[in-house]
Amino acid sequence: MNRGFDQDTIERVARVYRSNGDASRALGITLRSFSRLCMKFGIETPYAKRRRQIATSRG
Repeated sequence: MNRGFDQDTIERVARVYRSNGDASRALGITLRSFSRLCMKFGIETPYAKRRRQIATSRG
């Protein structure tokens, strides 16, 4: 089982899935591991993206 994920894979999963939990389950890794990979590659998590969109829509 390949556990080494490249940046493109993490970016795609973060873009496609609506929550961090769904994204981590799609990759077969823990939620914390997904969050760490996003931090490592500088990718906005689905959770952070949703929070940003809510904040900008409120003005």
